Amino acid sequence: KQALENPRRDTNRIVLPPASFLHEKEKIEQRWPAAVKFIQEHHLNEFQDGDGSLDDVGVIMLGGMSNNTLRALMQLDLADLFGTSRVPLYILNVAYPLVEDEVIRFCQGKKAVLMVEEGQPDYHEQHLNTILGRHGLPTTVHGKDVLPMGGDYSVDALRKGLRGFFERHRPDALGSKVTQTVSRRKDEG
Repeated sequence: KQALENPRRDTNRIVLPPASFLHEKEKIEQRWPAAVKFIQEHHLNEFQDGDGSLDDVGVIMLGGMSNNTLRALMQLDLADLFGTSRVPLYILNVAYPLVEDEVIRFCQGKKAVLMVEEGQPDYHEQHLNTILGRHGLPTTVHGKDVLPMGGDYSVDALRKGLRGFFERHRPDALGSKVTQTVSRRKDEG
């Protein structure tokens, strides 16, 4: 009743333009750079080098996807039981904001990366393409083209997606498993 009788207008609490432009400006100029700095200083995102034989490709994943992704890589003989991957990995323990310097550092010299993100739409895949394009890196980004558009990214779904990614860019990494798959497809066809 008091609010109706004595209304007060506090423009700092309005979330529509033009009042929201001040919040947006603060976010872009202060909060976002502070968040990026915090992420970098505290090494919240993880980089795992591969064994050196597959440095021209890599896998980027959200932190919650790392266990299933490593299990799928293990089934393809691209990781061991202890989580050591032959493939370079960039694990995003902080999903937002993406740290452009880290993305560039990881993708530099890679012909292709696979973005593992459950759900849709493919926000991270799109953002990676934007960052790489902005900096002129020719790295191809895969994601929903080889992984399911939605649903649970089970180990089986990830294994199939990873296999599709490696068949395109590094079939030699799959060794005899690719040869067996290609032979089986020819026999079935």
